[in-house]
Amino acid sequence: MKKTFIFMLCICLCMTFFFSSCLQNAGESFISVIRDSESGETDDSGENENQGQSGSGDVGQSADQESDEETAQKVDEEKTDIPEELQESVNTLVVTVSEGTENCYAFDGKTLNFTNITEKTVVSLSGELDGQICIDVGEDFKFELELCGVTLFSSDENPIEIVSADKVTITAKKDTRNYIYDKRPAVTDIDVHASAVYAACDLDIGGKGELTVISENNNGIHTKDDLEIKNVTLSVTCIDNALKGNDSVTVTGGILTLIAKGGDGIKTSNSDISSKGNQRGTVTLSGGTLNIYAACDGIDAAYDVDISGDTMLSVYTDKYSPYSEEVTASESESGSRYIRFTSKNYNYAVLYYNSDTDKQMVSAVYSKSVSGGFQTYYYYEVEKLTGYQYVQIFVYNSTQTVGSESDYLTKTDNITWNTAYDTFAIEARGGYLSYNFTNYSSSVQGGGMGGMGGMQDGNTDKSEYSTKGIKADNEIRISGGNVTVKSYDDAIHANSDTALENEQTPLGNVTISGGTLSLFSKDDGVHADGALLVSGGQITVSGCYEGLEGTTVTVTGGDISVTSTDDGINATATSGVGITFAGGTVYIYAGGDGVDANSKTSYKGISFEGGTVTVISTSGGNSSIDTEQGYTYTGGVVLAICPSNGMGSESTKCQNFSSIGTKTTKSLSKGQTLTVKVGGVTKTSVEMPTSLSALVIFLGASNATFS
Repeated sequence: MKKTFIFMLCICLCMTFFFSSCLQNAGESFISVIRDSESGETDDSGENENQGQSGSGDVGQSADQESDEETAQKVDEEKTDIPEELQESVNTLVVTVSEGTENCYAFDGKTLNFTNITEKTVVSLSGELDGQICIDVGEDFKFELELCGVTLFSSDENPIEIVSADKVTITAKKDTRNYIYDKRPAVTDIDVHASAVYAACDLDIGGKGELTVISENNNGIHTKDDLEIKNVTLSVTCIDNALKGNDSVTVTGGILTLIAKGGDGIKTSNSDISSKGNQRGTVTLSGGTLNIYAACDGIDAAYDVDISGDTMLSVYTDKYSPYSEEVTASESESGSRYIRFTSKNYNYAVLYYNSDTDKQMVSAVYSKSVSGGFQTYYYYEVEKLTGYQYVQIFVYNSTQTVGSESDYLTKTDNITWNTAYDTFAIEARGGYLSYNFTNYSSSVQGGGMGGMGGMQDGNTDKSEYSTKGIKADNEIRISGGNVTVKSYDDAIHANSDTALENEQTPLGNVTISGGTLSLFSKDDGVHADGALLVSGGQITVSGCYEGLEGTTVTVTGGDISVTSTDDGINATATSGVGITFAGGTVYIYAGGDGVDANSKTSYKGISFEGGTVTVISTSGGNSSIDTEQGYTYTGGVVLAICPSNGMGSESTKCQNFSSIGTKTTKSLSKGQTLTVKVGGVTKTSVEMPTSLSALVIFLGASNATFS
């Protein structure tokens, strides 16, 4: 959730000091609400007063565009609900050691223990057990558990607990159905594993049979190390995370249905380098069919996401998942919180407050700096205290005493700390400071980059939790597969402002070189905090706020279609080339600017070098081609259309426009085909999705004709 406030001082992003003339007297609250991006009371919605002939200027729903209200269809209840007829205290389990150490198991009450193996061991199970399977076989040998028609459930312990092994493989044998049910209430004890299946080592799950895991109040499958899924038909339904491998999650095949009613579909949490030199935190999908229904993020990777091969991936988040429940925060009694800012010249303290007689001030201590994109963030760590309703954030200069309630630079009003997050992030925006709650190890709900270099939120109805389709804290690479996302936040999002454990600077890049992507988002279609590169594949963004967005955007190939309520393609870099078109086919139908570059370098905002680009902007307050200081054309076919009573001059801001461009005004009707010819040869054409009294621009010839 992002709120913007007056800090009663003027700050520029490039400055490292506060203007003292803007400060209020010490002791006064310096923050007052000036706009709330979730209230709908700002001018950041992308709507404009001057509209084209199409009316409101909003982009209408095209014939192939999804309905904003549609959610995904539910799957078979057998895969999502624990049956009522389970027999308590049942134990008909048949245990067979088919390879390896005999007599490696024993029952202890309701627990089947595996211990003391001296070689690789394979054990087959069939039947029912009300209890737990515990695997603690040491770290020297591999252990495989074959499920041959097993029903395992527990109301007291997690059904499968893997304490130690070199690696454990759980195999659902061909033509068998297997069920694991975790019936425990929500686990709040940090010493108890809150997953139906938990492994403290690498875990593989495979086989040609079926495995259904249902965790009524907790996580699905979680391993401390690497998790790999191959071939199996796997269904996981849970409250929190469906699949989590702290170090990595890899899917090479199978049919997966992942339902996270209050968490993420697939998640990793580590981003350091292993003792073997391997980068941790990556989610890799190279095959299989995955259907993910998540209340929060579909995929949340602590490092990279890599999608390739013949992967079939469908993701539905938040309100687009029919299973999403209210997400509730559970705050531990210990730990740290952080304050983040782009300057190291200040000190901070947090006042935990219930009343004037029930409060406690805690000073923040400098922790580390993290460079992300063009920005460096400085983190200050503060002890987390529970049992307090409000907090106040105090800011001090170098001469003031940290922790003082009377001598400070400025402070917030009483606010409630969002317990879903551990970081209070301060951002400077022109004459104001704003804050949002995020997480130290992964950037979650924050404002998007947009407009005239500003920071805007596209979806003003977003929850306080991140609900993105595919998210990574470093890079996202898509080279193949079929990816469908319907998300309440960005469909694809790469961060560059995270604190990676490998101490590298996160890139925030998104690279798409192949595959077929069908995206629908209440915010951005594809968002890169760093560079966004498209060199191949087919990308269809059927509905979004902004279509493709990055610090820079480069298109060298592929087939792109964007329908957006605001900008179609937006680059936030303020210098150099922001957007490059050097190949491929691009179609944009936008309610804001068609293509928008914020670079202030003369004639470098956009570089048209090749490919075919068709842009239709319906808003009179915007332009089909929008730059700060102009664009360059050296090749390609470009057709740009916007209202004739709007900002059409922006679309012709090219140094040599008279020799490479043609412009005219035309009254265009919905369904009409507009054709551009040069010397009698058709160069491009487009069917109008709306009626428009239009300024029509063609780049590629100064003598083009329009019909």
